[in-house]
Amino acid sequence: MAGAPRAPRAEELHSWLRRALEDSDVASPGVVRSAAAVVHDLETGSTAQWHAGDDIYPASVIKVPIMVEVFGRYAAGTLAPDAVVPIEEHNMTATSGPAPLVPGYRATLQELVDLMVAHSDNVATNQLIDVVRRERVTATMRALGLQTFLLGRKLSGSEPLINDPEEVGRNRLPPAEIARLLELIARGAVAGSERQQRILATCVDSEKLAAGLDEGDVFMHKTGETSQVSHDAGILVTREGRRYVVVLYCQVIPTADQADATHANPFMVHWMRLMRRHL
Repeated sequence: MAGAPRAPRAEELHSWLRRALEDSDVASPGVVRSAAAVVHDLETGSTAQWHAGDDIYPASVIKVPIMVEVFGRYAAGTLAPDAVVPIEEHNMTATSGPAPLVPGYRATLQELVDLMVAHSDNVATNQLIDVVRRERVTATMRALGLQTFLLGRKLSGSEPLINDPEEVGRNRLPPAEIARLLELIARGAVAGSERQQRILATCVDSEKLAAGLDEGDVFMHKTGETSQVSHDAGILVTREGRRYVVVLYCQVIPTADQADATHANPFMVHWMRLMRRHL
């Protein structure tokens, strides 16, 4: 189309990404210990990365691979969205937002997926891990090219951590690997991609990268947060129609009360606002 802006080259994306991180650190000093980021242009294939292979605890971003696994089982016919799963006591833990799941409640699989992504419900996540099995999720992700991915343990909303006798290690999903998975979802390369994009668009946490976007942009994403990390990762469709995968992981200097790292939100918003000028 005449007059359309030129797509940024990889070296330009990298320069903007690095400068935005530096500027955000100046704007919000003493908050983020280190950051890792990926911006991938879905039209040109240009990619900029900063410490994208670092082993940073993924927090609730790990829930995206679980969703992908569930939809793969739907497509294979081994699970059904309306299958009923009773909530079990051993999966109970603190969770963010509304907490409708109590022991004995009979949820459908799709209800659990929706709660896990939209409201980051930890109980829904833990129940789904029992259904799909963590080792199967890990195997699927590695087959998709997420070579260091590990779904090692269930999620806990507070201390003490949930008792998880089947734990096999610390969860691992580096920024580069969630970026790859989101690219596959964006390109329709995994089962149920369109439905998964719609679910990601329902994420209720809009105070991180989403708050730095322009009016008319659409961000299909998942956030993650503990007292020490704050993340956001998603598929961005700009109001002009350009499509990107955008990932920002932050390792945060905790507050004295060890509260969730919402104090990193201004850093993340500032970074996204600066990046958005060039996308």
